[in-house]
Amino acid sequence: MGVISAISNKEFFNRVAHDWDRRVYHDPLKLKEIIELINLKDGAVVLDVGCGTGVLIPYILNKIGENGCYIGVDIAEKMLEKAREKFPADIYRNVHFVENDIMDYQSEILFDDIICYSSFPHFENKKLSIKKLSTLLKPQGKLVICHSESREKINNLHRSIGENVADDLLPSGDKVAEYMVECQLTPEMIIDDDEKYVVIGYR
Repeated sequence: MGVISAISNKEFFNRVAHDWDRRVYHDPLKLKEIIELINLKDGAVVLDVGCGTGVLIPYILNKIGENGCYIGVDIAEKMLEKAREKFPADIYRNVHFVENDIMDYQSEILFDDIICYSSFPHFENKKLSIKKLSTLLKPQGKLVICHSESREKINNLHRSIGENVADDLLPSGDKVAEYMVECQLTPEMIIDDDEKYVVIGYR
């Protein structure tokens, strides 16, 4: 089983997709800070895992430019419907979406940057997911696991929602860095404080 472990979790995100952007707030200043920390390059090829409705897309495109390539992967087709409405293919020619569980995802290309923004708690087997993502990175490519809220706030939110996400909890930054090392990645940054959560590792 893959990133979002049960069909019921997929159903949960499909059910809330229609008003997800209204229900969930992402602080633009924090998103900009996180993107700056990632240090995306012009022309980079970026994989956005659990992209949802595409909240990161404007920030990523601002860095990678027209020569870059964005691929968003999500297991919930209704989330991707919203993303495609916001970023139509005839206008955003370097933006592509794939409906898939990342554990089943196959790519003919490798990525400069793989970003898991606001999605990692829903990964069923977190270490195995990091191992899978590491195989999709170019040499010196980086894996980024990040949130624009604190770990405590994220975990409390999931517990309060209940349903299928009640047990979808974010590990400590140190634990994620430990997983990265076990998967042959080199952690470069760990931020796990009251403001945000960012763990970056290099292949």
